[in-house]
Amino acid sequence: MSLLKPLNDQNHLMNSPNQITPSASLGIVLCMSSIMSLAQTPSNIEAAEYDASENRWFISNNTSLLETSDGGMSYAYFGDATASHGMEVIDGHLFALGQNVIRAYDLESAELIGTHSIPGAGFLNGMGSRTQELVVSDFSNGRLHRVDISDPANMTSSVLIANTGTTPNGVVIDEANNRAIVVNWGGSASILAVDLTTAVQSTVVANTGLGNLDGVDMDGEGRFYVSSWSPARITRYSNDFGVSESVVQGAGSGLANPADISYSIETDTLGVANSGNGTPSFHFFGATSSIPRTEAKEFVQWNGQHLSLESHLAGQWSLSSFSPTGQLLACKMLELPSARVQISPDRLGWQLQPTDIWRIVSPTGQAYSVRPGPRQW
Repeated sequence: MSLLKPLNDQNHLMNSPNQITPSASLGIVLCMSSIMSLAQTPSNIEAAEYDASENRWFISNNTSLLETSDGGMSYAYFGDATASHGMEVIDGHLFALGQNVIRAYDLESAELIGTHSIPGAGFLNGMGSRTQELVVSDFSNGRLHRVDISDPANMTSSVLIANTGTTPNGVVIDEANNRAIVVNWGGSASILAVDLTTAVQSTVVANTGLGNLDGVDMDGEGRFYVSSWSPARITRYSNDFGVSESVVQGAGSGLANPADISYSIETDTLGVANSGNGTPSFHFFGATSSIPRTEAKEFVQWNGQHLSLESHLAGQWSLSSFSPTGQLLACKMLELPSARVQISPDRLGWQLQPTDIWRIVSPTGQAYSVRPGPRQW
């Protein structure tokens, strides 16, 4: 007999052999109240970054960092890494922005190698990279910083542009032309270029006709891809910015407040972090792309080693642990994408007792009961 079963309502669980006491029921209410409070301001994804060494995508998840190797069909946590905004894979490391801190992680082990906080930073948002160097935008202060990453354990930084006169967001380094390209927030936003030798700033597109530019990256032919919120669009520019065209547009293409983007030259695939729906979208521009996509189904399973969760809706999962007598032992909320995610007990921070009962509520409101024994039958 399966120990995994859906619960149509709370009474189903209350009337099960492992009956929940009134005090535990109150615990559920308190736990669910916290979830509802958090759900009013959900943590949306902000950045996508491709790692060619493992053919995987990193997706920022506010207080955690996810990776997917199958185009968003399933995810795993990248160790204990965290990223709230821009990410760059360079020199065997993943550099990730998280709440104004730049963190360097080893690509193989996910080990934290070093951190760097830029003095006086307001809101560090976008990053561009080349070997041994990052260029980071400060959205609030209109500033650009360059970060020396030659020693990831001891990063240093300096000011590249003290005031762009704009609200800088996404950054990419065009190595062939020794420049950083910076896209900006606001109506009829502009695109800037900064010479990386002289630190001279110039405007390459004074008025894009687009509102709220967020991300920018380059393909193997030196063309630039730019995400905008108004309209929700990916625009491609020639290397001299003389020619532009809309290549992806609208909700039907998966775009919803498209934020940071990353172009995989190896597969001619553009990954987009859609902050509006908490779901990345992948757009293929070459015959080499082969990331499959299938419709996700709701799935909850414990296999004795990890918990697997999946729903066709991205959002908050509620997990509660109860003793055999119905006492509420722990409560956890996870913000997950609409794909299968494997979660270890260490991630939950719970003591694993095979006699306990886990109550799990998906973003659809469907509740499940799991007994975390040696294996799930």
